[in-house]
This record gives sequence, structure tokens and C-alpha cells, in this order.
Amino acid sequence: MLFMKRVAFSVVFVYACLISVFSQQTTSIIPGSYIAGNATTAYQNEWIAFHNPASLATEKGISLQASCENKYLTKELFNEVFGIGIHTKYLNIGASLSHFGFADYHEIMTGISLARRFSDRLNIGIQANYYTVYFPQLQKYKGTVFAQVGIQCRVVKNFHLAFHCFNPTFSKIKSSEIHQKLPAIFSIGSLHIINEKVNWVAQIDKNVYGKWHWAVGVEYAPFKQFTVRVGGYGQDFVPTLGVGLHFGEFRFNLHCEYHLKLGLCTFGMLGYRF
Repeated sequence: MLFMKRVAFSVVFVYACLISVFSQQTTSIIPGSYIAGNATTAYQNEWIAFHNPASLATEKGISLQASCENKYLTKELFNEVFGIGIHTKYLNIGASLSHFGFADYHEIMTGISLARRFSDRLNIGIQANYYTVYFPQLQKYKGTVFAQVGIQCRVVKNFHLAFHCFNPTFSKIKSSEIHQKLPAIFSIGSLHIINEKVNWVAQIDKNVYGKWHWAVGVEYAPFKQFTVRVGGYGQDFVPTLGVGLHFGEFRFNLHCEYHLKLGLCTFGMLGYRF
């Protein structure tokens, strides 16, 4: 038992070091996505939990989603996310839950989102989150509240610009024993609908506590039920590849990315619309 705990603590320690060293590529508390290049800011085909809340305004009914992310093929670095989006007459409402880690160390994040579409040109969304961490050295949970704000705007017929701010108040977990900063990220993204089958997404992020980050990707749907996504991001260039399958109201998306220094990450998401 003691050996297993030491192994678990070592995994967490190594992961924390990787986050600090490669902060331009990885943000510990933000779940992944299936979008090409992870350029999610301007993406509008689907709301993705804990990304730009403005995309929630595009949902037209009830949407359910469940996703799993495995970082570097390490079971201790496993992230699960669940979300529900509900369309109403005046506002769209979303709720989301994320769990990362294992028994001896884990992070839990919950969120409530509100979004509205103003005509067919403007989407605005806000989200309130509660983030809590179990610190094994303290044998207790510590948490904090923070916000997300997002805007998506159609500039011309097939070109959209978007803005997303994650933690604009620079919230952090702070006590007499712990001082942990949460990422504060400002993102600008674009979506170019080239034709009915091809979309181009691009994004620039700035983490207040880290470096600039860029991401680009292409989404190609040769037919309605199948989509291919190719992209990349980061100063060391992390290539991404994904596919999407859509059958009726069910949709399944698989995404992989390969870090030359860290290894392979995989992401899968299952969704259903009522």
C-alpha cells in the first residue's frame, strides 16, 4: 500500500512538472476537446463543456454529452466530463461536471452556463464554475469559484470571430497551507466556413501565467454521417487527428494528439440530442 501511494504521488508530481514546463501546450484544469487543433473558441456546431460558453446559444433542444480524456496513456491522468444543454425561450442553460485524477489526488469542477443568441450574428455566454482539489498532504479539499465569458460574432456570411476568457478574475486556491494559481486565459478565435463540407478554425491564446499559444485546424465532412479533422497547436507543434460519426441524433467523436516530448493523448465524446 505504501509503495502504491508513493507511485501515485510520483505520477502527480511528474504531471505537475510537465504542466509547468510545457504550460504553452497544456492547462491542467481545462478538459480537452475533439475540435481540430483544439481551436474551440469560434466553433459553433456544438457546445463543448468548459470551453466557450457562447456556443451554448446554438443548441436548439436538449443536448447530452459525455467524454473521456486520457493524457499520455497514463490511467492516473484520466479526465471524465459530463454536460447537458437545454434550450429555452429566452436563454439556453447548461450544466457540466469534470473529474480528473484518482483516489489519492483528484480535481472536480462543476459549472452552470447561460447563453443567448441575438439575431443570427451574435452569441453571448457566461459560466460560473466551482473548482476543488483534494490535497493528500492535507487530507482535505480546497476550492474556489471563477467565471468564463464568451462572445461569437458573424462578421460576414461565412466568417466568424470569437472571444473567450477563462478565469478573468484571476481566482486561485489560497490558504495558510496552499497557494495554487488557476490559469487565466484570454482567447481570440476565428471560423471560416469554406463550403458546406469544409471548415477552417484558428485561435490565439494568452495565459497570464504562461506563454502565447496558437492553434489551427481543418474539418472536412465528405458526407453527413462522417467527419475528418486535422490540426495542430503549440510552439513545439502538437499534431492532432480526429474523426466524427453521426447517426440520427447520436454523435461520436474521437480525437488524438501526439506530443513529441510527452507522448499520446486520446479523447472520446458521445453525445445525443433530443
